[in-house]
Amino acid sequence: MTSLTTSRRTFVVMASSGLLLGLIPKAARTREIHRQDHPFGDSLFRADQVPGDELVRRFLEIAPDGTVTVFSKHLDMGQGTWSGLASLVAEELDANWTKVRVTGAPVSNTAYANHMFQRQATGGSTSLANSWDELRRAGAVARAMVLAAAARSWGVHANAITLKDGVLSHGARTATLGDFAQAAAHEEVPHEVALKPRAAWRLLGRDTPRTDMPGKVTGATKYGIDGAWQDMRHAVIARSSRFGARLLHADTAAAGAMPGVEAVVEIPSGIAVIARTTWHALRARDALTLTWSDGEGETRSDAQIARDHRAAMDQQPPSWDDMRGDPATMLARAATRVEAEFTFPYLAHAAMEPLALLGQFDGTRCKLRGGFQTQADNRAQVAAILGLEAEAVELETVPAGGSFGRRAGFTGDWVVEFAQLLKAARAPYPIKLTWTREDDMRGGHYRPLMVYAMQGGLDAQGRLLALDMRLAGQSVTGNSPYPKAPYRDITALEGNFHDLYDHPHSRLRFFHADAKVPVVTYRSISNNHTGVAKEIFVDRLARAAGADPVAFRLALLGAEPRQAQVLRVAAKAANWDTPPPRGITRGVAVHRSEGSCVAQVAELSGSPEDFRIERIVSAVDCGLAVNPDTVRAQVEGGTGFGLSSALYGEINLDNGAARQSNFDGYRLLRMNEMPRRIEVHMVESGTRPSGIGEPGSVPGAPAVINALERMGMAPVSRLPVFAST
Repeated sequence: MTSLTTSRRTFVVMASSGLLLGLIPKAARTREIHRQDHPFGDSLFRADQVPGDELVRRFLEIAPDGTVTVFSKHLDMGQGTWSGLASLVAEELDANWTKVRVTGAPVSNTAYANHMFQRQATGGSTSLANSWDELRRAGAVARAMVLAAAARSWGVHANAITLKDGVLSHGARTATLGDFAQAAAHEEVPHEVALKPRAAWRLLGRDTPRTDMPGKVTGATKYGIDGAWQDMRHAVIARSSRFGARLLHADTAAAGAMPGVEAVVEIPSGIAVIARTTWHALRARDALTLTWSDGEGETRSDAQIARDHRAAMDQQPPSWDDMRGDPATMLARAATRVEAEFTFPYLAHAAMEPLALLGQFDGTRCKLRGGFQTQADNRAQVAAILGLEAEAVELETVPAGGSFGRRAGFTGDWVVEFAQLLKAARAPYPIKLTWTREDDMRGGHYRPLMVYAMQGGLDAQGRLLALDMRLAGQSVTGNSPYPKAPYRDITALEGNFHDLYDHPHSRLRFFHADAKVPVVTYRSISNNHTGVAKEIFVDRLARAAGADPVAFRLALLGAEPRQAQVLRVAAKAANWDTPPPRGITRGVAVHRSEGSCVAQVAELSGSPEDFRIERIVSAVDCGLAVNPDTVRAQVEGGTGFGLSSALYGEINLDNGAARQSNFDGYRLLRMNEMPRRIEVHMVESGTRPSGIGEPGSVPGAPAVINALERMGMAPVSRLPVFAST
């Protein structure tokens, strides 16, 4: 049993609404996931890094009717985060799961910091991992205080009271958590709280129904785009189709005179139209006549940008250069050399919910409602634009219908733009800004276009001698608080071959190649290209060596026991050591990202020109699976997401403007193209929970591509596999 220490200063009581407590966990304990498993290492779990003993956190509220509300510092983007976080509290509190609710926490960099970023934000598949201690502790402390209040009222020892499913009982007496919530707020905080042993868990580690499912099934869940305040107006923005262009002249007379239009205002990104309805605003936007300084914007095609990125590898020094051993000499000695180049295109996030924000600014205070992923930064950005103190800006965080990195940009472009609109409008009414699907897809802030050049050398026995790996592209950290080059940019390099496979002679170089196309993170950060390139290339090395691709990988995973184990489990579950059924070709891939390891075996039928993915066999080590059903869902959905990107996803540029504007041009994997069957096998490694929202999206794509190449498809050099041009 785990004991955690608590002091009176680590909670805040609001007796009028029941029991409300916030906690600052103290000493860091032994960490099962080490720095090598996550780019931010121990900082992910160290709740004690929040400065100041006087800081408090508000984590949960027990209402008089027994409803337990959990305040989530993280955004739920559809991955089940809020439900998973609530289960940490409910498990230790012994709450009735059907009476647990979740809402977004207020903004506080000190009270609700993500320990990975040291600011309130969601990303890197860290939500459960960095809330694991503090939310269980919150539930345990609340439970102890409720039991103490009940014991005082009933005149018995707290240990004699049973608490299960939100009901306290002693002999013939029963009560609910809500019955003692107010009294519990006046109890002493226990010096130590004992967390439940795993054998006593009722919710954790089980397929617990998600708290958000009823609302999503019935349509009751309200997203950012569903926001509605009394007397609000609707806004849309006309932006340049060419990235980086500046507005020279705007003829707004016709738009301003149209029915329903309230105002037409200029902001740095273009012209905003404010109207009674979204329809009125869109019609008026179409009536604008705008002149842009196209010469200042991006003028290249995506193909030219790719060529320029490739040239940067030969014409400029790297911004990061990491070398082990003597790869040049060993490559020269190699009996066999394998070379490959890959181009990964710009990708739109294409979330189900386009961006939308609702807010009002009265000159002294501002309130915003939306699916905020970087709340602390967003509040600071809005405050700076409006000339307010941060405390005068209130953000209401609601669930988002997807993000995949779009809402997590360091610049907060979509929030900044809305603040600029509110400042320019000075309106006495709330304004709701809506991005149409076309606005969203043409608006930039894509996954960066990346170019790779890789060389590998094998000895006469088919063993890997050396590797030389170069990649060039834009960095998403250019306008971030993170260090600037030269440094190891994990947003470009995390998950690469150089770091994840054993080989004594290796060189990794990253070349920062700029463009005026704005870029942000994408699901799995850089792993969506580093992991794909790594796994395609290692498969080609195995083929050149005449080696079994699973055995070849295992020989390179001596320092990666968790990766090796999931690879073995996936291979065994797929009967890898026996010939596949007639007409079936297999491919395999394995990857570690965000502290989790996933291996997948793909089984394809047909031909490279006309194939069907019959089965994907997955093995997953995400530490302790808080909700196995959610893990399976994330791997299943992530597999489809990764396949969609690798097979079809691309944003093309014509003279610096995005060609694709909607799903008719931006092709996604269709339901009938999903694998007929996806198996997910859990691998227990004894570690605490790690991420799963992103790791499951990486290995499926290279596993399928490897199977296609083994079918006879020409080696892939440009993604997507089925490019539109």
